Amino acid sequence: MLTADIDALRPVTGRRTDWPAEAIEGAFLRVYTSTQPWLSLARTRRDTTDSPADRARWDVWIAALTPPERSVRGTYTQACVLVAQGREMLRALRETLAPCPSVGSVAKEIERLIRAGALKPAARVPRRSLARRLRVPAVYVDLALADLAARKLVEIRASGSAVVLDAGTRVSAPGLPQDPAIDETSVGAA
Repeated sequence: MLTADIDALRPVTGRRTDWPAEAIEGAFLRVYTSTQPWLSLARTRRDTTDSPADRARWDVWIAALTPPERSVRGTYTQACVLVAQGREMLRALRETLAPCPSVGSVAKEIERLIRAGALKPAARVPRRSLARRLRVPAVYVDLALADLAARKLVEIRASGSAVVLDAGTRVSAPGLPQDPAIDETSVGAA
């Protein structure tokens, strides 16, 4: 059912910029019809997340995809943006149907790796390798890194890469083992 609703949003996008108002309104209605049954699950995901970045993305999707009380008026471009938001939210819901660690627990694990010295200061964080190692969707690593950036443990560069910040006074937390350095090859093998 969720996959069918994602597929229902595909025909809305296109290259035509001269759509009549009725077709644009129909596109908005199709998005609202496809996403409406899933908004309560989206609210549950938002309310149960332990990550501020994850909560923010659910808030954006819920606000955008909640149908307005009056009829829909917008442009073709706005309809395309709404379609993209609907597809992103439905895909995120599909990813979270299978049990996996929360974004907050992913952030804690990355923080543990930083404090243990496995992720060295000034080193790029290997997002894909971490996602594979932790068995979570890649977006969970991105959201966890956003949370850690807010806490000044990593820096998200303009290129989108994340780099561990140098904290001269940072030491390994007591009781945490010193992991070997993590790079793209060793994380994937773990």
